[in-house]
Amino acid sequence: MTKDRDARLLGPWMTLALVIGGVVGSGIFYLPIALAPLGGSVPFGWLISGVGVMALAYCSSRIVSPDGGGLQTYVENELGPAAGFIVTWMTWCATWVGIPAVALASAGLAQLMPGLSGHLIALSFAIIAILALINLHGVRATGDFAIVTVLIKILPIMAVVVIAAMLGVRGEPLQPIDVPAPSLGNIATASALCLFAVTGFEFAMSPVGKIRNPERNLVRALIIGLAGIAIVYLLTTLSLSLIIPNARIAKSLTPFPDAIGIYWGPGAAAIAAVAIGISAIGGLNVAMLGGGEMLFSMSLRSDMPRFFSRTNRFNAPYAAQLGTLALSGVLLALNASKETTQLFAFITVLASDAVLYLYAAAAIAAAMKDRKPLTYLATAIGLGFVLFAFYGSGLETFLMSLGLAASGIVIFLIRKPLKSPQQVATAEE
Repeated sequence: MTKDRDARLLGPWMTLALVIGGVVGSGIFYLPIALAPLGGSVPFGWLISGVGVMALAYCSSRIVSPDGGGLQTYVENELGPAAGFIVTWMTWCATWVGIPAVALASAGLAQLMPGLSGHLIALSFAIIAILALINLHGVRATGDFAIVTVLIKILPIMAVVVIAAMLGVRGEPLQPIDVPAPSLGNIATASALCLFAVTGFEFAMSPVGKIRNPERNLVRALIIGLAGIAIVYLLTTLSLSLIIPNARIAKSLTPFPDAIGIYWGPGAAAIAAVAIGISAIGGLNVAMLGGGEMLFSMSLRSDMPRFFSRTNRFNAPYAAQLGTLALSGVLLALNASKETTQLFAFITVLASDAVLYLYAAAAIAAAMKDRKPLTYLATAIGLGFVLFAFYGSGLETFLMSLGLAASGIVIFLIRKPLKSPQQVATAEE
């Protein structure tokens, strides 16, 4: 029985695929559109955000415990049950709110298929349903799918790097990337955009008891995965700006296929577009795993209804996964109405702020647990970037995120007196 259970756990490669899959979705392929007008400030933005996300990843890696109990366990081990629940509640809310947005990005692939471009909502529901079936077959099935999508999503990323390198080797003219010149304001904007592009590694921290030797596999995946992603993102955005002018990137809807098509033809551009769609689907796959695991974790402690702690024969928390997807489906349906589209967009921005509370808690917990100079330094850098990200999101969004945190506090205070002594003991084990 132990061998069977061990065979169903995620090993080092699947864990790494979850980290990469959670971060690399569709964002990197559209981020250059926003970065293009910033010119020479972009490299500095990537440098600053890279340092920030590595500090946050390092802090997160320091709180991983041998039991692999998931992010709620990692936080509450150092900061207590209240903090563990509140950040998990907020991250879960950010996840199920973000799933419809990623589903819509994934469905954007339909633009290549005549007759489907007007049915993005229906196609988004279909994608979610298919990925739900994969997740319901257990974490290994999710991990297998993550590896496949990671291998596919790197194709357009590496293509633009190869093209830029080929142009450089041949001595062909490259586009200037230092116009406009760097400025403090543009560097701050670039840093904020880049920082949000490398978030999402929290999904890999969410599985409850499903990662083999988490202190080694998860820790290495967080550090190696985030370092590699930051370097590749920097090379990719710079290479794209060297291939085609920033002014053209800023006006393009599909900058990667456009750049690849110029040098390798329309066939290569179409393949790149398909790979980008699959990349978004891969990110959605990991997000759906994370959302289910977080609700599962909260239900195990009776912070949420115990119904969501039910699992199937694949050890998948089917009730939690389906419950999370039901909420995402409602929000996706709301987006079908023009009257609610602005609400949908605002909620998505709010979700980005909500995750910052987890990052802040992880940084503080790491300092309390490790008590080493390097960890203190990483905590200071990580908290600085969290504050910077809050500032960049705007006052209204920050106040709304505080409201979400307050709702978590209310739920925790209400649920705690309702727990039986047996439930409290179970939650503390």
